[in-house]
Amino acid sequence: MTEWYYACGGQQSGPVTFEQLGEIARSGGFDPMKDLVWTSTMKDWTPAGMVPGLFVAPAQALEVPPADPANPYAAPQSAWTEPPPSTGVALLEITPGSEPLDVGACVTRGFELTKRQFGTILLVGVVYFAVFFALAIVLGIIQGLVTAGSHRNMESIPSGIPSLESWVVSQVITLVFSMFIGLGITRIGLNLVSGKEVSVGMLFGEGGKLLRALGATILFGLMVCVGPLLLIVPGNYIALWTGYHLNPSITMLLIVPGIYVALRYGQYMIAIVDRDMGIMESLSYSSSITTNNRLKLFLLYLLSMAIVIAGMLACFVGLIFAGPVVWLMYLVAYRWMQYGSRATLDHPGTTTPLLAGV
Repeated sequence: MTEWYYACGGQQSGPVTFEQLGEIARSGGFDPMKDLVWTSTMKDWTPAGMVPGLFVAPAQALEVPPADPANPYAAPQSAWTEPPPSTGVALLEITPGSEPLDVGACVTRGFELTKRQFGTILLVGVVYFAVFFALAIVLGIIQGLVTAGSHRNMESIPSGIPSLESWVVSQVITLVFSMFIGLGITRIGLNLVSGKEVSVGMLFGEGGKLLRALGATILFGLMVCVGPLLLIVPGNYIALWTGYHLNPSITMLLIVPGIYVALRYGQYMIAIVDRDMGIMESLSYSSSITTNNRLKLFLLYLLSMAIVIAGMLACFVGLIFAGPVVWLMYLVAYRWMQYGSRATLDHPGTTTPLLAGV
């Protein structure tokens, strides 16, 4: 008996018989083009509507022809089945916005991947925080030396207070280094989502993209902040001269343009790591793939806050698990916007993501 698997809304189920699969199809349980099915004679997941006889009653179905090696849909004639499909099958990108993001599927996938790869994630996390701890110690020593020298030259400054220059330099170094490590973290996350090899050394392997990431981040920050400022500043100016102050709820609404810009262009950093894009190219790509998905991304953000809060309520220990779930579910969402629901699926019978071919 041939076993079939099916995937609806990013959720994989099976095995079932072809008759059971047909019952689901005829009851309206499948979208013929978006939902996928697979059996061992197929090279890859296939839209349900492309499987002959699936959406017709058994009496109407055509007789199944003998097995033909050239026909991937031919029924097997013995109990022997082909080995699992190659993980090198490349997926094609969907038309941006053609398959809206399923927030629940992204969260579920992030949870599954965290459970599978928790040991690797924990190791990366330990190294990540150790590196920042070491940086803080080095910067503290440097800042202390600079501050001591400043106090000898300016006796009016109380001891123990760092100079403005040393504080600014320290903050700039921290921000740049955070972005450098952030690029490496993004690469590791993309590899985890795609089922590819991961190593701690990847934390330091994306330095060639740092300048582009800095430039894109500055531009992104200006885009997010300038819109609301253009609305809020004139409102406050009017209030100064007329005595009329904007209602707090109206002031909050003025922030909406900044939120929209953040949702539309916020995938730029992942795009730089994933596609080695330039500043403007990454922002444009983010705008494209988030088409019809910006509200879903906002819901994903709200849900991520709830997950983090739940982790904090668990005596902060829960953050060790909640943090990676939130991190990975955002990256799954990015892949979904590129490849649709297949971004949340494994090759049937394995734990190898379909994204391994990306």
